[in-house]
Amino acid sequence: MNRILAIAGLTLRSAVRSKVFALLVILVMGGILGLPLIMKSDGTLAGQVQLFLQYTLGLAVALLSVMAVWAGAGAVSLEVEGRQIQLVAVKPVGALELWLGKWLGLMVINIVLLALTGAMILGLLLWTTRPSLLSEADRVRLREEILVARSDVLPEEQGKAPLRRERHPPVAPGKAGQWEFNLPARARAGDSVFLQFHFVTSRPDHPAPVAGLWLIGSDGGSGLLRYPVSGAANQVYAFKVPVPAGARRLNVSYLNTEETTPVTILFDAADSVKLQIHESRFEANYLRALLMVLARLAFFSALGLTAGVVFSFPVAVFVSLALLLVSVVNRWMQQVVAGGWVDMINEDSAGPVIRLGAKFIQVVFVALNALMPSLERLDPLDFLPGGMLISWGLVGKAWLMLACVYAGILALAGAWLFRRRELGLPAD
Repeated sequence: MNRILAIAGLTLRSAVRSKVFALLVILVMGGILGLPLIMKSDGTLAGQVQLFLQYTLGLAVALLSVMAVWAGAGAVSLEVEGRQIQLVAVKPVGALELWLGKWLGLMVINIVLLALTGAMILGLLLWTTRPSLLSEADRVRLREEILVARSDVLPEEQGKAPLRRERHPPVAPGKAGQWEFNLPARARAGDSVFLQFHFVTSRPDHPAPVAGLWLIGSDGGSGLLRYPVSGAANQVYAFKVPVPAGARRLNVSYLNTEETTPVTILFDAADSVKLQIHESRFEANYLRALLMVLARLAFFSALGLTAGVVFSFPVAVFVSLALLLVSVVNRWMQQVVAGGWVDMINEDSAGPVIRLGAKFIQVVFVALNALMPSLERLDPLDFLPGGMLISWGLVGKAWLMLACVYAGILALAGAWLFRRRELGLPAD
């Protein structure tokens, strides 16, 4: 263990002295501070905060990922090229200990930089939404809709079976659609939940708002709550619903009251109508988002480190960044492979060479899709800007997959390859 910690300390000092590494750190900090100055939102407070979180955190994650790959690729390859690795190789240090020491040093750097960038983003967010700039109503709305962690509750039928068109028939003018929600035990009396909905109409060329009336009752409430609404199709709407005392079920109805230009309303998506339940504060959700980002950086550091064991520094950086890009677009690659696009190529018009090339690309996509993790499924930016809960289970899944399984495989591969690499090549 002492040998691993000693190598980690050497790696940490080497990275800190790197001019390129310092330049990337300045780029990250400058991007976080400068990006809010050029962003333009839709003019609403919620849109401004969502855009700020989406782009500043997204930029920070992208640049930190590049830094993790860059530092990992150079941790071994640059020492081999500079013939400094022999000073370690002649000592009683195993290949796996060397890899783990390098990775541990890189993880210390990742933790420090992620903590700094996370604190900067949170500080800027709190500064731009401080009480002196916002009214009490705006601050309450922000804390209830964006700076919060909520979970979705789907209607009872949708929770038990896949969505079927006949379960949610179109709502014609003057007719009503109905849904039933089972309230979780954590939704206590006096709390407020949000009913979120979006719809399409039978006339896509109808941009005007459609009038409707939501009626909400409960098994423990007395009477119906009425919420008149008017909105255009393909937009997301939400309003607050108080939880009645003793209620464990909400009965929700939508009445199509449009009279000026009658149209049929279609709630055709699986999440067209859903409840959103408050789970925790934004700060706790933000911390879980940063932990998911750290799991990514652990994987990228391991990827760059193992690539640096095999290749020279420029090649290791190129290979690592290419694989990083593959892991980011993994879901798109799955769609390409599943789409059967190779079979749609006309062999008579395209020729056998083009078809053979397309088939080769598909085989490569299948192989990369099987080998690389799908980071899109573990992206905190899919949850945080919209105020959705990042559960500890999702954080644990990210760490288990990226920092344990994939990083562990890369560690074993890197140690095995390092034992077989020639370290004493003569200088040119």
